[in-house]
Amino acid sequence: MIEGLVAIAQEELMHFNMVHEKIKARGLVLGPERKDEYVNLLYNFRRKGGSKTTRLIDHLLFAAIIEARSCERFSVLSENITDPELKEFYKELMISEANHYTTFIGYARQYANGEDVEKRWQEFLDYEGEIINQFGVKETIHG
Repeated sequence: MIEGLVAIAQEELMHFNMVHEKIKARGLVLGPERKDEYVNLLYNFRRKGGSKTTRLIDHLLFAAIIEARSCERFSVLSENITDPELKEFYKELMISEANHYTTFIGYARQYANGEDVEKRWQEFLDYEGEIINQFGVKETIHG
């Protein structure tokens, strides 16, 4: 799992660099980090107690849901943007995020050690639905 997670971390850093280069190429600057309420609320849903396995499963499922939603967003962007360069860029990011999502889910199942991963995944999805209902229709990356 460590090798797989290191590969994902390296790829995510590469994506950040690619995004930063696109921002600079368009004469823009990267803005300050903003609080992401959606991510913070979802992060707080993780179980704090319990076994090491329980906490690991929740960390992996948290990461999986973030990657799955990123995949969906990049898919929508790639299908609707008119800029051909960004269309291809978002499509590539969508494919990568799909791979990350399935990797995290796969690790959760592989290291479950008796934990009911499918049940916990559904709990995450149900909780996420409650979070999304709080945000309305304002334009944000998450939410």
